Amino acid sequence: MSTPPDALATITACRALFLQRLGTLLQECCVLSGPAIQAILRGVEAYFDEVIASRRGSFREEVDGLTASHLTLMGDDDLELELRLDNLSARLFQEAGGELWKIHLRFVTLLKRTDLAKSHNPVGPNAIVRGLEEMFGAAGAITLDKKLGLLERIEARLQQSLPAAYVEINDFLAGQGAEAAQPSIVSSADNTRPNTVAGIAAAETTMLALQQALLARLPKMAQPVAKAGSGKPASMMSQATMERLIFRLDELDRQGSFAPTVTSPRLEALIPGLFSDETAGSPPPPKALSAAELGVPATAPEGLAIDTLAMIFESILDHPKLPDALKAVISSLQISILKLAMQDAGFFSDAAHPVRRLLDHMGVAMLGLPLDVPVRHPVCKRLFEIAGQLRSGFKGDIAAVNVALAQVEALIAERNASLAHGAQPYIPLLEQLDQQDQAAAESRLALDKLIERGLPAPIHAFLDNTWRRVLQLVLAEHGPASSQWQAHNKVIEELLWTFEPKAAAEDRKALARRLPEILKLLKAGMERVDMPAEAQAAFLDASFSLQTQALRMGQGVGVAESPERAETGAIEASLPQKAVGKPVAGELRAGEWRLNTLDFAGSQPAISRSLPCQPGDWLEIRLADGASCVAYLSYLSPTSQRALFYNPDFGLALAMHPAILDQQFQQGVARVCSSTSLFDAAADRALRCTTKA
Repeated sequence: MSTPPDALATITACRALFLQRLGTLLQECCVLSGPAIQAILRGVEAYFDEVIASRRGSFREEVDGLTASHLTLMGDDDLELELRLDNLSARLFQEAGGELWKIHLRFVTLLKRTDLAKSHNPVGPNAIVRGLEEMFGAAGAITLDKKLGLLERIEARLQQSLPAAYVEINDFLAGQGAEAAQPSIVSSADNTRPNTVAGIAAAETTMLALQQALLARLPKMAQPVAKAGSGKPASMMSQATMERLIFRLDELDRQGSFAPTVTSPRLEALIPGLFSDETAGSPPPPKALSAAELGVPATAPEGLAIDTLAMIFESILDHPKLPDALKAVISSLQISILKLAMQDAGFFSDAAHPVRRLLDHMGVAMLGLPLDVPVRHPVCKRLFEIAGQLRSGFKGDIAAVNVALAQVEALIAERNASLAHGAQPYIPLLEQLDQQDQAAAESRLALDKLIERGLPAPIHAFLDNTWRRVLQLVLAEHGPASSQWQAHNKVIEELLWTFEPKAAAEDRKALARRLPEILKLLKAGMERVDMPAEAQAAFLDASFSLQTQALRMGQGVGVAESPERAETGAIEASLPQKAVGKPVAGELRAGEWRLNTLDFAGSQPAISRSLPCQPGDWLEIRLADGASCVAYLSYLSPTSQRALFYNPDFGLALAMHPAILDQQFQQGVARVCSSTSLFDAAADRALRCTTKA
């Protein structure tokens, strides 16, 4: 990982460029005062400098400290604003995720920081959020309504314009010699965590809010003095009472009340097929363990902590899109997690706690598996083994959790490597699509040059509309190297040759010889795109008229003027308009390999930004039939950004045009699943259910 000759100068220039572009963007919004814009820029600059100047790990520690100190003081208005800012930050990440990732990799090189979290990109959305927080005071926005009003007036412009600024910044860094670090050397510690520092705060805030919602259900006279999860250990119980609680948990664990009951490896070995796919699915997981079932008063801090976890477990166990096998694994761990939560003061206040990360990684390990995946599946079997090892003799020590976490991370890496290998045979097929795109572009260029010759209106309309569609279909069906493709490209030049004067007898003979074949190919193309019969006749009549004129001019005979535009208006009106690209499904084959495609039948729209995803991500996408599917993004074409999705458990190998994927992101149909925290999402769902109750 090399650095440019003057890294500091490059970083300083990058900051100046970012502030300049952001300032221009904000001025163009025409809704903020000069002082408000200056406040935003000061906040952005301060954040940039904090990230650049921070030592290894110190910036994250500072953020965590600030989060832990202010969450308990946060009022309802502050919470709503925090969540709104986090939502904006997440959308900005989604809009410009690809370019931000490139910039991040260049800053890794510039700062020599392989542990630099993606959320701490000096020019990323978190910097924008810092600036917006500074803006409110300068803009005189004191109330929540005024603050939210200001955000509403500028957030759309930020989403629209920031991606272009990030493209410019990435190009600038590249031009300065700041090489992008290899993604493989960059720490992935935050891959399953919220994408921003504000996201981390929101995750912790959700936990606190969930506890407060449960607290509000209790009678006022019975509410505990100290809130569970405030960062203090649950120590209001006597030591003897705590020991009895741990003993009760141990007793439940020995009884196997919450252990998975799906398979027995020893019985499977003795009686092969005993646990068939039809019977191997997990029974409904047990309900979450509440404070009342453990004999702990709900009014005690420990009871509140237990019931908070119970709500989160219930949210996981009731989730309709999680495989039953994953629910069984997680439910088997709730006693172990309760033991740890009762003894570890940081569990509720630390959004990056190893237990939370363990559950998140288990969710990632099973992404893309069917809801009814049998437990004999290699991934399921391994997770059951890891969970069993963790439960065995677990006393609440964090070291055992870290061992299990490392094992799950190794499982994820192994599965990803297997998926990447399995997708390799499909890459040449995807490259065929890229080659077709190139051939189509060259054909369009050639056709445009022919059209620029000043052709009569009916011929111009025919080439610009109908024949473009014909060429697209021939290319998709036969490929750029086919004789059919070459013939359909060449025939237009031959058609235009027939309109030229034929003075030589040999030319007139050649015209008579070639014209039937030319007309045959043209007519077949017109029928292929369902050109109306009357429009076909009008075009052929116009062509015949021009060819007759050419013959007469060659013989020195005077001719009438070319067909008037007034006479050809009906032709133009009846000809198909330029095809607007619509997603269509197809497939490519090479031996035993079959690649499904989701591409465009008409002109292909351009994509002006990098996709907010990268190879190695799991994405939820929409297929051609409208069904949703979770698939592994194994490859992004460096030339076209066409995405190769692979999921062998569903028999899926799909090449998707980048504009279609971008459209799905814009519509909220596509999302990156592997960057979502299972634990935090469950806490958020539990909070929503609690506040509605």
